[in-house]
Amino acid sequence: MALHDDRQGVAVDRQQGVRSVASKKASAVDLVLHEIRRSILNGDLPPGQPFTVPALTEQLGVSHVPVREALRQLEAQGLVVLSPSRSAIVTPLDPADLRSIYRARMILEPELAALAAPHRTDTELDSLAELVRTTFDQVLGEAFWEPHRAFHAALLEPAASVWDRRILTPLWDASERYSRLVFDPVEAPEVFAAHRSHAHEELVDAARSRDPVRVRAAVLAHLENNLQTILAAMTRVGVAASDEAGDQYRGATA
Repeated sequence: MALHDDRQGVAVDRQQGVRSVASKKASAVDLVLHEIRRSILNGDLPPGQPFTVPALTEQLGVSHVPVREALRQLEAQGLVVLSPSRSAIVTPLDPADLRSIYRARMILEPELAALAAPHRTDTELDSLAELVRTTFDQVLGEAFWEPHRAFHAALLEPAASVWDRRILTPLWDASERYSRLVFDPVEAPEVFAAHRSHAHEELVDAARSRDPVRVRAAVLAHLENNLQTILAAMTRVGVAASDEAGDQYRGATA
């Protein structure tokens, strides 16, 4: 059942919107952070959506303290923009933002994958191939994204350090918002699975060569293709033309 909060202009769906975390056992901040992040990534809190701390505390069933701390962490990750008042917005989709995200990814991921290439065992290579099958054989909406991220993380092992993962995790979170605009496993799932499975199988083939040069080139080409595909889709749906939203976002973070 959907409720509408006229004060915030936010539609709250008890099944699909921001869900209460009051009954769950874990750190309150961690639970709130996970739920708000989930709502942003799956579109329940869409780009540019304004919301307030009081509205979130009511929906989540917790006090304002963990909500504020979670929002500070999400702002550091680039997913929300906080205002001096008790309100925030989900960071708008912005082509310049996307290019910055991918610029950082294209520095780190190809190099880490190349460093990992000579040291990967046959068992690890088989696990990479299995992750591709897991990701694309059963395309079930939200079920797609977790194994997909696990594949890209595994491609960097064992070279990725704790600090590499700390840097890449928020970059993956930020880029996933944009990826969902284009790579929709629910819309035409068979076509989606066939096309994207092939793109990831090419990465596995490169990894099996254990050739750092080939692996570096394959990962870089994969990321560059994703970037151009997403930018083209943003233009089609008019995101690139929404310069005002991007300017407001950049002004809020200046």
